[in-house]
Amino acid sequence: MLLKTLRPVLLLALIVSLFSCSEDEAPSETGGSETPVQAEDIFNYIALRNDGTLFAIGDKTGKVVQTGKIPGIEFNTLFNSVTSSASETFIYEHRFDPPRGILYVWDKQSGETTSTIIDFPEEFGENTALISLDWDKDNQNLIGITRENIEQSNHQKPVKVVRINPENFQITSQDIDLNPEGYENIFSTSLVGQKLYVVASKTERVINADLLEINLNQNSIEVLPLTGAETNILNIGNGGDPNQLFGFSTVANSNFMAEVRPVVYNLQTETINEVAGVPRISALNFAHKTFYNKEQGTFAALMGANNTTNLIKYTPSTGNFELITIPNPDGLSSLINIIGVEKLKL
Repeated sequence: MLLKTLRPVLLLALIVSLFSCSEDEAPSETGGSETPVQAEDIFNYIALRNDGTLFAIGDKTGKVVQTGKIPGIEFNTLFNSVTSSASETFIYEHRFDPPRGILYVWDKQSGETTSTIIDFPEEFGENTALISLDWDKDNQNLIGITRENIEQSNHQKPVKVVRINPENFQITSQDIDLNPEGYENIFSTSLVGQKLYVVASKTERVINADLLEINLNQNSIEVLPLTGAETNILNIGNGGDPNQLFGFSTVANSNFMAEVRPVVYNLQTETINEVAGVPRISALNFAHKTFYNKEQGTFAALMGANNTTNLIKYTPSTGNFELITIPNPDGLSSLINIIGVEKLKL
């Protein structure tokens, strides 16, 4: 819930971890694929905590190892403003004293990080932040959404779509503003070709979020129907199929916090279908994208289930869903998201 005045801790609590699952409110059912004791990891998923700490999580065992830290990040990583090209990962952090945004560029091969203060043009107003960031492979630049005066709710200020040059970080406007349409809060984005899919809300409540399709070539905005879902679709991700998004839908009137169901959104029929055979799971946070492992053809996310933290994996080509309990989740917290993957040398 957006508060009238947000300082760093509160901003993260709002934008990144709105509905963390508590111990006595977590799902009680068990299910999914059980991880055998002798399982051997093929991939390590790379998870980023809000303070820049990096972890490796085994794709078969769920074993967690702390591997390093992005230098310079303090506390306010905005997870929907994290995206990757083939060689680099871009991580945005917003600070408040003085107000400024910092973009970190992490080289995947060398592990080295550079950073720059984002210089928003004067026309963008005061205390503007990047609340989404996606890599545009076609144009080799970044697509972002900015929000002026990030500390205030109901601010009635511009929410602009922008392009960012990854060489000099110059910002140019796409002449698209979501605020005249009533939108203030952005929870998740996914770029498919030159169409940006945006989970956006006109209120502080994530359950009221719409799914928008922004055509970047035409500078048009369309609200897509959510036929088949009781509420919404969140934490969207795309696996290369131009006709499909994967995400999670919140469960209305649940008896515990943040219950979600994995769903697939068909962009041709504009309908949502729930992934079958999945036990009850709970979102750790709602403001991020769901990661896709291209080499394995699998979506991966961190979720709560049965009072535990879990790695979940969904493979669209087979419909297979796995739930892997993380045996040593200490240090992960709910302020964390999977941002990359590395294949292990066996």
